[in-house]
Amino acid sequence: MSRFMFPPRLTSGFRQTCKTFCAAAQNSVHIQHKLDLYAQGFTETATLDLMDFFSKRSSFKKLVSMWQSDFHVNTIFQEAVAAAATRGTQYMKCGLLWMVTDDGNLFTRECNTNSKLSWTWPGRSLSFMPYELKSVMVDPLQDLVVVAFDHDSWVIVDNVEDHHIFQLDFFRLLSSQHQVPKCASLDCRHTFDAPGTYVVAVKKPAICGDRVVVPYHTSPEWDMLIKVIDLRKECRWATSYYLGLKGRDLRSFHLVDEWTLLVISLDGFITLYTLQEPNALPRRRITYLLPKLYRNLVVHATPSFYGLANHPDLIPGHVPSLESQILVLETISYQQSDIIMVIDMVIFSDKALHSETHVEIPWSDWGPKHTCCFPHHPSHLISVFGSKMAYALPQYCTPTPGHILEALPTDGRFYVHIWDFNQRSIARSESINSPGLLIRKPGRLAKMYYEKEIISNHPYTATVCHASFSTRDFRGLFLEGDRLTLTWNRPDTVEIQIVSPVA
Repeated sequence: MSRFMFPPRLTSGFRQTCKTFCAAAQNSVHIQHKLDLYAQGFTETATLDLMDFFSKRSSFKKLVSMWQSDFHVNTIFQEAVAAAATRGTQYMKCGLLWMVTDDGNLFTRECNTNSKLSWTWPGRSLSFMPYELKSVMVDPLQDLVVVAFDHDSWVIVDNVEDHHIFQLDFFRLLSSQHQVPKCASLDCRHTFDAPGTYVVAVKKPAICGDRVVVPYHTSPEWDMLIKVIDLRKECRWATSYYLGLKGRDLRSFHLVDEWTLLVISLDGFITLYTLQEPNALPRRRITYLLPKLYRNLVVHATPSFYGLANHPDLIPGHVPSLESQILVLETISYQQSDIIMVIDMVIFSDKALHSETHVEIPWSDWGPKHTCCFPHHPSHLISVFGSKMAYALPQYCTPTPGHILEALPTDGRFYVHIWDFNQRSIARSESINSPGLLIRKPGRLAKMYYEKEIISNHPYTATVCHASFSTRDFRGLFLEGDRLTLTWNRPDTVEIQIVSPVA
């Protein structure tokens, strides 16, 4: 039997056709992967550079499959660490927990499964007499601790330019656990208009990439300013900028990235500034008017992963894109009228950043479409990562308009609910009628919370963890990618538990 053979020219054509088909198929898979990343609100980082495409794809699919329905969890880290009591705020980023204890010491604890280092820095090693320690901020990505000091008041005897007002000290964080290696000090100065006695109030610094921003204001006018420090210049470059508002009106500020700053005011507005370089004034781009707040504010947002990092190995392989993130304003008055407001950060995207003239947007033009509002009580802790919010609640409780959320019992149980506000993901789920995914809308918030009713039609999905946790001494809740970290302040110890959804 003779063997059939194709002519060489035809064989070459077949090979070329197969190569073209394979390349097109591979290109189609890569395009689909990018579309999926966009829909789920993630971007890939350099951490994944050494992985092949199919490993990246598998890691991404595993990540997005979590929190999709009511879930069980595995405990991947649990330990009680000796630490002094603290009533202050706890912080976490990239698996590092830190807090300033009541005795003035800085406590830090690495909670990664392959590293269990903890240490306490004595407050006296961070202090600088005769200044008063005002605030401490930590960024493990930059291997950095920023400490702010100032006096309660300054007497200005003449109109001297660049008068010293407060000091910033910079320490290395992860380089040494046995001492506090100071890497730089910065003498922050200010020019006053006339002789007299002035009070300087310094707010907590914010760190993003190579940039540190420190808000402060001075009496008697209480003009709000920021100091901008460029870490690439060895902490020698710092410039003051006026923001055009009064410091006493400031309720909070949030550094979105190295170039974008949000200022939230008591008068009820969120203003977006862009920071220019070099030595150019911040640009006030756009202001979003809020219902009048009349109360204290706590801002919950995703930690920043933008900019260069001294420890790039700590950056997750997938981080939330800016346009997919949420910003949560928690109003705290310790009364029954507390609420949380969830804001879609797509409103702070490129279009707003490039507005050439300052624009004010009334609430009715953006609030109902881009926010959700819920009754709240501060005992129900909150954490934000990307488009998701972790919320400590009773198992079958979803705060809805008209519902007064009671405080968590001091000796009871709570469950962690995960709410996802990713509108692209929700739209896709609705189009394919995804089973088991509960989509909700918050509806109308009654006048008892604000001067007028707040209407919101922003949908979200809701899931809940099957495991319950103790409310006794419950202190911290942190959502980071595929991990939930919970902390309890026991006598002389901090108990830490990290759980992850069962795949």
